[in-house]
Amino acid sequence: MNVSNEVSTTFKFQRLASSHFVENPRGFRQHYLDWPNLDGEAYGETSIPIILLHPKRSNARHWDFLVDALSIPNRVVAADARGHGLSDWPDSGYTVPELGLDVISFMDAIEIERTVLIGGATGGNLCVSLAAQYPDRVAGITVIDPGMSVPKEMAKEVIRQTREEHDFSDFEAAKTAMHFQDLWRPEVRDHYAAHSFRERSDGRWQWRYAAAPARSIAASLDDDSVWGFADQIKCPALLVRGATSTVFTEQHMARLSGLVPHARIVHLEDAEHTPAQENPEGLAENIDLLIASL
Repeated sequence: MNVSNEVSTTFKFQRLASSHFVENPRGFRQHYLDWPNLDGEAYGETSIPIILLHPKRSNARHWDFLVDALSIPNRVVAADARGHGLSDWPDSGYTVPELGLDVISFMDAIEIERTVLIGGATGGNLCVSLAAQYPDRVAGITVIDPGMSVPKEMAKEVIRQTREEHDFSDFEAAKTAMHFQDLWRPEVRDHYAAHSFRERSDGRWQWRYAAAPARSIAASLDDDSVWGFADQIKCPALLVRGATSTVFTEQHMARLSGLVPHARIVHLEDAEHTPAQENPEGLAENIDLLIASL
């Protein structure tokens, strides 16, 4: 395992992550960020570790501002999914069930037996399916504006973006094209942009995710609906919707909360589809409450 300290150059965080690589048993090199316990034990067992699952077309840096806002001392880990960020970009393995197996294998690789899963968008879908299928490994979940029954027009727009807005003439053009950034503070926008694009050898800038695999994940969201798993969730659950989200609507929340009746429901103010970046403080407050209740 290679280890190096990684510190943001665009914002001074109080809680810093170290950057690691591990061989995922499912056949690819996986990058992850690790924020140690705040009680002085880097990898002790004094509190249950938290694993963060980012949306498709994003990466582990999606979570920096949220982690900085948390009050809980728990170890927090955020991995780049296959085909995203600094992880390997293999040609296959991009259905939702396969991505779920990647998460379990990642837990095995870094020796986490049981965790609290927190996921945004597609990561939220994974939280639902993993909590239902692996109850002994999942102590609790936070599902944040998941991509469940996304409107067809919106799904088509995502496909178009992966084809027509994947590389850019310069960094500023790439930064302008970031999704759902209307409610982001300038420091959030700058930080996320710094970690979301890479310069190619020809001088153009490209998203730090593989376009074709992103389309495969989008198709899998239609083929492998997680609605059928939701009523099997027994662990403590927090369901979060951005109050103005057009992706996960009020109707979607009503349906999901009906299937997980013991869950705590939050319609987060000042947030749309990316609450971890739009209102990280408000989201962190609710996650603190969930973790404190375990």
